[in-house]
Amino acid sequence: MVVGAWNVAILTPEGIARRLFNLEPGTPIEVQVAMDVGAPIRVRHDNIIVQPSPTSLVITPQAHYINIAAVRSLKDTAAHIFERAIRPVSSGVFRKSDGATAKDLLHRIFNQNEQALGLFFFTLMLILGLEIILLHFFRIAIAMRAEHYEVLLKARTGGLDPAFQAKFGWLVGNLYSRAATPDWADFEGGKDDLEQLESEYLKEHISGHGPTWVDDELIVAGQKNNVDFDGFDGSGLIEELEQYRPLPSIEKLSREVADQAKNVLKINPHTKKQVDEVFNNRGDHLFSLFEKHLQLGKEDADGDARAGDALSSPEVKDAIIQSLHEIKEEIIDMLSISDENLEKLANRLKNNGKIKKLLK
Repeated sequence: MVVGAWNVAILTPEGIARRLFNLEPGTPIEVQVAMDVGAPIRVRHDNIIVQPSPTSLVITPQAHYINIAAVRSLKDTAAHIFERAIRPVSSGVFRKSDGATAKDLLHRIFNQNEQALGLFFFTLMLILGLEIILLHFFRIAIAMRAEHYEVLLKARTGGLDPAFQAKFGWLVGNLYSRAATPDWADFEGGKDDLEQLESEYLKEHISGHGPTWVDDELIVAGQKNNVDFDGFDGSGLIEELEQYRPLPSIEKLSREVADQAKNVLKINPHTKKQVDEVFNNRGDHLFSLFEKHLQLGKEDADGDARAGDALSSPEVKDAIIQSLHEIKEEIIDMLSISDENLEKLANRLKNNGKIKKLLK
């Protein structure tokens, strides 16, 4: 297929025989004409068929089969089409964040520019004035025997306006035709050379002329802090923006969780007072033990040696160890996290606006 503007007044059967087949005048050719429907003529010679139209010139060898494409209602196939462009959560279920991608896909379809999926949108007007939005699936081909071509033409229920025939032919050409000019990948090592070339020209070659690539979060932070983006060169701008670089999301999250935990699990004044009383009471008890044993040592004739023995006696050591153990147990009991406090912490974390924003 050669897409373009063709003068069908010139490409008559005689014009095709002379201009395309280069035949002498009077050479027999086969002309195929659709009798009951409006369709372009087809001229056949030596197993080659030429079909001219105002928007395209189709030249095909004689084939035993022809292909027709599937046509479906957009309402019936919308979810299926979206699944080919967006990863679904499950069948027909998508993330709201992918809605913009789906809208872009519909925009290309309705403008008849969706080449990747090979879709062509058109509207079928029914007798009662109703409209049905249909999609032509180029990539789903159904093979039919060539001798059924006339039957298919007679069964046709509609056609494209001339203005849209050109778009249809252009889309078919982009999908199935290829210019003879070689691409990079056609040469040995060409793909790697292309990637290297692309990477090279993403860099700045002339100082101050860009391109300079800046992290999205730095741009947002700079805008919030009224940074004059035009007042710096590339390196100077990045240096200026770095001072406003936000903390990583995981660090923000951990800090916010820690702050909430401190507010919920912090020791209240009553608990602090209890801890002070515990230390004071146990400390007084220890001091009384020391004084008692020191007094016993002084009453002995050899006071210095006996005082040392008293302080190091097993009874004193056991008493100290026991008192410290009791202090530890009572403090642990007072500072233990209660189920009530844990529930408070969970509710505060669940309802905290900053945490919700960080987790999006």
